[in-house]
Amino acid sequence: MRLLAHPPWLRAGLLALSCLLAVQAGTAAAQGVTDQAVKAGFVFNFIRFTQWPGVRPDDAHPLLLCAVGERPLDGQLVSLNGRRVDGRAVEVRMQVPPAEWPSCHMLFIGMGDRTESVLRGVGNLPVLTVGDQNGFVQAGGMIGLRVEDSRVRFDVNLAAAHRAGLTLNSQMLKLAGQVLK
Repeated sequence: MRLLAHPPWLRAGLLALSCLLAVQAGTAAAQGVTDQAVKAGFVFNFIRFTQWPGVRPDDAHPLLLCAVGERPLDGQLVSLNGRRVDGRAVEVRMQVPPAEWPSCHMLFIGMGDRTESVLRGVGNLPVLTVGDQNGFVQAGGMIGLRVEDSRVRFDVNLAAAHRAGLTLNSQMLKLAGQVLK
């Protein structure tokens, strides 16, 4: 088996992701940061470590982070608005109607929404679906956030991501609690 050399920026990014996910969840309580703010940090990193089909790195259009449901992460997602991923701005849109879901790169499905109905509406579009409801990945969502032992964790439904044509970074998958294939 041949090991592939990765560019330094990718190695640095993966190291940063690993450190962030390990430290962020563990120190949140000590810093007075809410679980919702920590989850928003995870969401940003999910954007950074996902590849969408047909999206070029030099594309100037923003990465659209859309949200539906009641109080998605208690408003913490808006703190990601304007942050940059590989030179592209993240644009957060709240309470996005179904007709606009195909233009989203990520759709965060908040508590209280009809998860299975929303996931059926997204279907196999190249939209990364993320939620924090119990059983989210088992219901067909791609990344599910959860709190376990006072730490934020995440699970991944890799089969759902692949059906949508998305590529999730292998290092991120190693940090997931559970990966459904």
